[in-house]
Amino acid sequence: MNRILIYILIVFTTSNCINNQTADELYSNAEVSRSEKDIKGALSKLDLLLKKYPNHNLAAKTQYLIGDIYMNDLRDFNNAINAYSNVVNQFSGTEQEAQAQFMIGYIYANILGDKSKAEKNYKSFLKQFPDHELAPSVKFELDYLGKDINEIDVLKHITS
Repeated sequence: MNRILIYILIVFTTSNCINNQTADELYSNAEVSRSEKDIKGALSKLDLLLKKYPNHNLAAKTQYLIGDIYMNDLRDFNNAINAYSNVVNQFSGTEQEAQAQFMIGYIYANILGDKSKAEKNYKSFLKQFPDHELAPSVKFELDYLGKDINEIDVLKHITS
């Protein structure tokens, strides 16, 4: 009986500690979890941050990081697009909005091979962020959309 009570207290205390963390602590701990390859733990902390602190200055960065985790760690491109779309839709005007819009186009163009959706998202990027530092990259992507790397003169040296 005492072991069960101790176990319940440990679980309660641990979950209470996680729930009482600040946004900064949750974000930092999520990054640690990610670096330790605890992707599920990282996503859980980031989701909790967004639920508890939806208006915190880390919220947009958190949503973007969720997209990055789906993109790079889980290679789940549909969920990455959804996460990046949430940045665009929920965090308009933030630094992450332009980056997320770029990443949506990038995934469609370079991973999923959907030229139509890539073009649509890249053009949306250029309309909204014509002077952004990523604009030249977007223009390059549009110019060579759907072409093989060997068909792009400035990149031929990479494959040779």
